[in-house]
Amino acid sequence: MSKPKVLCVDDEQRVLNGLALHLRRKYNLKTATSGAEGLKLIAEDGPFAVIISDMRMPQMNGAAFLAKVVEVSPDSVRMMLTGYSDIDAAIAAINHGQIFRFLTKPCPPDVLLKSVQAAVRQYELVTGERLLLEKTLRGSINLLIEILGMTNPAAFGRAMRIKNHVHKLARAME
Repeated sequence: MSKPKVLCVDDEQRVLNGLALHLRRKYNLKTATSGAEGLKLIAEDGPFAVIISDMRMPQMNGAAFLAKVVEVSPDSVRMMLTGYSDIDAAIAAINHGQIFRFLTKPCPPDVLLKSVQAAVRQYELVTGERLLLEKTLRGSINLLIEILGMTNPAAFGRAMRIKNHVHKLARAME
């Protein structure tokens, strides 16, 4: 089984090194030193189960970064790890970044590990639930197709021709 993917974004390399020290054994860890670099990693190497961001970074703060993450990787579980625990930062992160946990620096390793583990479980629940719903929907559709085929073969034939036309049209439209 492959390790869950975790992305850590912080403008301080020593913080990223410390996170890597604690997380690299259990997780497939990637790091970025800016929000823009983090978004690039998500586009190239995503999806990530967990994304951890600092709040105060140049150009793009953590709340703005995590708000963009919601758009490009909505299933990723987002966490804030910051040395600045003012109420405005917490409100921005929660409202715009829809974060799972708000941790303050320095964060004890056991708290960090438990929080990331809980975030990975949350990611697995969300993605597992969607997969189950997709399989249930496909199974229901296939059952209805079989019933239609048995009860009204002529309608079934027309439905299959329409389905083939829709598939060709969808491929042509990309």
